[in-house]
Amino acid sequence: MIEIKNLNFGYYNKAILKNVSLSIENKEFIGIIGPNGSGKSTLLKNLSKILSPESGLIYLNKRLLNDYSVKELSRILSVVPQDTSIQFNFTVYDLILMGRNPYMDNWGRVTREDKVIVEEVMELTDTSKLRDKKVRELSGGERQRVIIARALAQQPEILLLDEPTASLDINYQQEIFELLSHLNKTMNLTILLVSHDLNLTGQYCKRLILLKDGKIFAAGSPEEVLTPANIKKVYNTEVKVLNNPISNKPYVVLIPGKEKKRQRIKPTQKPRVHLICGGGSGKELMNTLHQQGYRVSTGVLNQGDSDWEKAMELGIPVVEIPPFAPICEKSLKDNVALIRESDVIVVADTPFGYGNIDNLKAISGIKDKPIIIVNSHNIKEKDYTDGLANKYWSEMEKRANCYSVKNEDEVLSYLNKL
Repeated sequence: MIEIKNLNFGYYNKAILKNVSLSIENKEFIGIIGPNGSGKSTLLKNLSKILSPESGLIYLNKRLLNDYSVKELSRILSVVPQDTSIQFNFTVYDLILMGRNPYMDNWGRVTREDKVIVEEVMELTDTSKLRDKKVRELSGGERQRVIIARALAQQPEILLLDEPTASLDINYQQEIFELLSHLNKTMNLTILLVSHDLNLTGQYCKRLILLKDGKIFAAGSPEEVLTPANIKKVYNTEVKVLNNPISNKPYVVLIPGKEKKRQRIKPTQKPRVHLICGGGSGKELMNTLHQQGYRVSTGVLNQGDSDWEKAMELGIPVVEIPPFAPICEKSLKDNVALIRESDVIVVADTPFGYGNIDNLKAISGIKDKPIIIVNSHNIKEKDYTDGLANKYWSEMEKRANCYSVKNEDEVLSYLNKL
């Protein structure tokens, strides 16, 4: 559909786009990402003929972009600009109707077909209820949906968007991306958008183009592009890339400055600690142990659990299972293997139900490891297994190498004695 060959563009003798080549197929949903000044918006403006390349060629449907008249191009390609401010206080209906300009005669007469299409795009974008409102009365999210509706009124094959969620609250950001995803799937619309948000583009776009210094640094699926190595080289920052357990897509987590420094320090040979936790009961302790140089592992944890997220963030070994799933035989064996590799077991102050009781069962079969149990609440208050957790707990407490503590500080105190 769009073919870009060796595109070069610059301002005042400063190169902005450098030898960019790219193919965009019909029905694709592509996100263009990269740091400020990498050429994202400039690339979009060259594709919409707002700017003309210094050299290189752009083909649209196998025809040179420069050969299209403005009216012809407007029937194939529509643009949602970064600046959506409107000079005059039109009603929503009138503003969306302006999207029909490429189809109107020289007198600007509105046909029945124009009116039908405006009604259709208002329905698609959920803006029908706003039809009589003035543009300046709209919220940021409402305004953006109206601007997208105006672009859709052109009946384009391709939709270009420049930072469509900039300055919007998180609920409106998701709303806009959900709308674009719906349009891509139901209208077979080819969508190319510029965004600074790595996580939103990673969740919704089918392909990402990562720019650096006016060149394509990486291109491919979100999983291929959003890697710690790529982000480090392009953005000069260290991140963890985790898997969203709900969408099964990558999402990027920044590593705090102090954590970066800690990662550059060679780990000390402190004991290996296996942490039994869940439901957020272990994340603070996990973080503290990791900071102090203990070699930590954990499991079994459900994906999406806050303790699991902390383990992913810190990059420590974890036995994981799908969200809400009970512990299976394989994960139990994997957990036992990690426990056997550890020097000491720490059991966080976590409740036990039938979904995680096998974590206690795994410990019961290993009697040669010291155990530190955090017991700020009576086990009977945390037992949701009709007494089974209490049974395992009581057996642990009878061991000579089991130490019961009240809080995190006492855990560290006992670890220092071992």
